[in-house]
Amino acid sequence: MQTSTAFAHSEIRSRPVWKFDRNGTFWEFDVFRMDDHRFKENFRLNKSAFQKVCEKVQRIEKMDTNMRLCIPLHKRVAIALFALGSSAEYRTVASLFGVGRSTVVEIVLYFCNAVCDNLLDCINSYPPHPEELKKIVHGFGQLGFPQCFGAIDGCHIEVQPKKEDAIDYYNYKGWYSVNLFASCDYRSKFTDIHVGSSGRNNDSYIFESSSLKSYHENADIFQQNSKRIGGMDVPLLLIGDSAFRLSRYLMKPFPFHRISQLWKKRLTTGYSDVRA
Repeated sequence: MQTSTAFAHSEIRSRPVWKFDRNGTFWEFDVFRMDDHRFKENFRLNKSAFQKVCEKVQRIEKMDTNMRLCIPLHKRVAIALFALGSSAEYRTVASLFGVGRSTVVEIVLYFCNAVCDNLLDCINSYPPHPEELKKIVHGFGQLGFPQCFGAIDGCHIEVQPKKEDAIDYYNYKGWYSVNLFASCDYRSKFTDIHVGSSGRNNDSYIFESSSLKSYHENADIFQQNSKRIGGMDVPLLLIGDSAFRLSRYLMKPFPFHRISQLWKKRLTTGYSDVRA
């Protein structure tokens, strides 16, 4: 009986661990040779910011078990950032990092939940606190944009919609997406985020139906902080690209074709001063 027990224990100890052996050299070798620029291209953060994110989401770290070693915290964060910051499929990310596809899915979900719980202080709320408002406006003023509270724009995120819904997600770039629309302050800190509009909707359409527009139309704090510039009372406003509609609370670039017309008129007429 003792001989049988000893034999059984030796069998258990020598039994191979149940896992598929995957080889991924991207994180273990390639990433650590990258300079800060290359690192940011892959993970959308420089190495210093990456380290800060790791410190904020330590709860997604796992412990080693008797059966296997866990995926280290920094590698888990890198997998999540790479998956979220690129249009690569989960199986491509899994192959790149040498992990299973289901592992990538799990890591991304845990990472997103940890970010929502621990990084809320990186997103301001509307309407802003008066002191924070003054700080942001002053910051934009230092950059050359007086009376500005935020810069707005959108970004398309690739998706694979259901066949019956595909037409709604087909964007002007020629692929399927949902739109991430956001505003940020002079520090590139988000002040408002809207996610989920189908790709066929442009940035202007999303803004016109957003709570962000409603805040700037109706919140008294933006009117109360108006400033006299060039003989006009200018309220606190947003800045955006030429896709948006010009209004009293949103400034957009002067139309390029109009500028071209003015310069053409100046060159042909010899005027030293051409007024719009």
